Amino acid sequence: MSIPNPPSPRADWSVKKFASFEEQRRWQVREWQARGEAARLQAAWELVQEAWKLQNRPTDELRLLRTAARVVRKGG
Repeated sequence: MSIPNPPSPRADWSVKKFASFEEQRRWQVREWQARGEAARLQAAWELVQEAWKLQNRPTDELRLLRTAARVVRKGG
């Protein structure tokens, strides 16, 4: 009895061949634009988290800093 191989985590990846770097760049721009704003923001956030991990910085510091206590307008 043989044990089936588990599916590869890259099973849904596709390979594309481009004639030039510019052709690849245009394809990537179209792909990211087609994904929508939420997907682009999620991808950017994941990159920020990975960058912090690579720098051995705690990811719990990734939040909006609220350093301004109060804003006062001068009368005018």
